Amino acid sequence: MIATVTPGILGALGLIEVSGLPAALILLAPVAILLIVIARLYRRPGAPGPAPQARPETPGAVPAGTSAAPAPVGALRNDAPPDDWAVRIRSAAAENDQAALAHLCLSAAQAEIPQGHSDAAAEYLREAVRAASRSRTAAIEAEARLALAELARAAGDLTTACEHWQLARALFHDLDERTRRDETETLMRNHGCPTDWVLNDF
Repeated sequence: MIATVTPGILGALGLIEVSGLPAALILLAPVAILLIVIARLYRRPGAPGPAPQARPETPGAVPAGTSAAPAPVGALRNDAPPDDWAVRIRSAAAENDQAALAHLCLSAAQAEIPQGHSDAAAEYLREAVRAASRSRTAAIEAEARLALAELARAAGDLTTACEHWQLARALFHDLDERTRRDETETLMRNHGCPTDWVLNDF
């Protein structure tokens, strides 16, 4: 059936008569618009789109949105930050690596001294001496004793300072470090230390 718009309807609006297919389209247009509006109103919001494709994993990469698990103590690298001395020292002690323990304790003490943490530095140095003695790393023991002597001297305890200088001098002598031995002996003379002490290691 072909729709026709009668002259009575359009004539009242002062328009010309339209018939045939154009008239049918004009009559159906409001219905089509209404159907479109209803469909948009009832369409479910947030319809899921296609799932994003997972990117290939890079070996050792941490997935987005997750944090890296802390490295186990025994796996710490040598380039760990200096403020991690305590963790590294515990690792070396747990592995019974006395040479590494001596080195780490000496390094930790050298980091504490400029901060004015003399007590903490002294504890690290004494542990460095013990670990160095057990691992026979005489060079580290000598350096630790020189640092202990300086801490004692700064605290006004020349007796203890002289004892550490004496032991450091003997270690430098055994290592054939003549320059360091002579420098240590000069420190002893300048502070009035006896140079012929026979001391017990401590």
